Formats: sequence, C-alpha cells, structure tokens
Amino acid sequence: MTTMGHGGISFVIPCHNAGDYLVEAVESVVEQPLRRPYEVVIVDDGSDDDTTRKAIDTCAELPGVRVVRLEQRQGHHAARNAGLAAARLEYVMQVDADDRLATEPFLLAAGSYPDRAVEILESDPDTAFVHTMSWMFGAFEGFTISSYPCREDLVVRKHHVPTSIVCHRADALECGLYDPRVLKWGDWAFAVNLLASRFRRGAANSIRCVAGPFYEYRVHSRVDRVSDAEVSELDMTRLVVEGNLDFFRDRLERNDSAAEIALDVLEQKPSRLDDLLYMAQFDLHQAQIVAQQREFSLSSPYEALGIP
Repeated sequence: MTTMGHGGISFVIPCHNAGDYLVEAVESVVEQPLRRPYEVVIVDDGSDDDTTRKAIDTCAELPGVRVVRLEQRQGHHAARNAGLAAARLEYVMQVDADDRLATEPFLLAAGSYPDRAVEILESDPDTAFVHTMSWMFGAFEGFTISSYPCREDLVVRKHHVPTSIVCHRADALECGLYDPRVLKWGDWAFAVNLLASRFRRGAANSIRCVAGPFYEYRVHSRVDRVSDAEVSELDMTRLVVEGNLDFFRDRLERNDSAAEIALDVLEQKPSRLDDLLYMAQFDLHQAQIVAQQREFSLSSPYEALGIP
C-alpha cells in the first residue's frame, strides 16, 4: 500500500547482490499487520548477478514496492541515502536486504513494531527515534548482546545503535543522512547525526524502545556485510565527532579537540560484560539466557566469530 501523505512509513532496503535473501526481507515487511500507509523502497546498488536482478523483479510485483536503481555500486550508506531521498512518507525505517522483520503472531499480537513506533513519534515530539531489539538467526540464534533500551547519553559513549530505528524522514534529511565516509558503525554515526541535528535546533532527544525482538539479524558469511570490513574504529569515531563537535562537547561537558574526544568516546565503548549488565538491568532473565548461549566469559569465544 503506497499512499502519499502523513502518518505512513517508508521501508528502505539497500541491496547489492543479495538476491538469495532479498525476497525474504521484502516479504517480511509486506506480511506485517500494518495499519498505516506504507511503501517499500528497494535500492538496487549496482547489482550485477542474475539471481539478484530476478529477485528485485519479483519483489517489484508485490504491493507497495518500488525500486530505485543506481547504475554503479555506490556503497551501502549511499544506497540508504538514495532510498531516503526517494521515500514519500513521513517516517522511515531501514531494513538490510539479508535481514527481516519478525512475523511470529505472538510477537505481533499487540501490533506491528513500525505501527507502534510511529504512534510514539506522533504522540511525543521529544522522541528522536524508536528502536527495537534484534534477534539473530542463521549460523547463530539468540539476542544480540546490545539488546537493551538505548539513551542519548549512551549513544554519546559509543553504545550500539541498531539498524531498526524508526524516525521522522524530515529529521533524517536535515541531519545530513548517512555519511558514506563512515565505512563501519554507520548506524551509530547516523544516530549521532540525528541527535546532534535536533540538539542544534533545541529539540529534546528522548529515545524509546519497543522491545520485541521485532528485527531479525541474519548471521552468515555468504554475502559481504558492512560489519565484516576491517576499518579503524578510532578513525571512524573521529569523523563522527568532528562533524558533531558542538554536540559532543555539550553532552560530555568538555572543550577538548575532536581527536581527544574521539579517543575518550571510544574508550567508553561498553565491553561485552558492560552490555550484559545493561541488559540485566532491563531484563535479568534475558541476560541470563544470553550469558548461557554465549558460554559467557570476559574473553568470549564468539567474539572471534564476529557475533554481535
């Protein structure tokens, strides 16, 4: 269902050669019990394999699905930005082509996550964005280690921000969208841009969580993921701080250089134990399950596997 106007949500799905998974991702959106107008914007980021091209054509036949085609591969964040620029509705959410939204009836009994997120944003102008928990499936199954409610002060200290945030499209456009220079940790960087932009115009930055888990993160090695790239986290953090130095200085109550603040921010990034303790504050039983799943220790064997 694609409808011009207010109150609806645009789902942006960037795709480069992810045809094996794309149909599943799009169907998981279309199958949501959405009460509001919606559209799915697939951004074909220069895919060059027949499987993906056929998958995109198949998805384009589903209700409410549009395709934006980039002639050459521009990269994941540039593709996201192209989708946000093409979106027609008031609220936006990113879904990676190899992930999916949860469709289990028991989770959706109280309504879909996108609908509930939009209701929060409509009723509370102080809310910058809404997020949900992520559930891993595929090569590993379980909650991600960062499955707890986020806050502005935690984002400033390099806590994880998931892909699954729902926000005002106008806020996303005003903050400058995703920075293609930030080759990794792009969701965190986008959240910082969003919060900093609102800070500059005097808006509050509440962050709300609809627990779920309503977002499903596929653990696999068949398609290149941004999270697999070998990139200097300090360099990426410094780029984000440099672009939002006024925001970091205000929130951290210090007047240091971007390089000094970036180093401090990275040093405050939570360890896996810190994440587990934050999760325990939110849901002790959930934290116990995660600890058992990971055979948790200070040096987790799963860390080497890149499992978040």
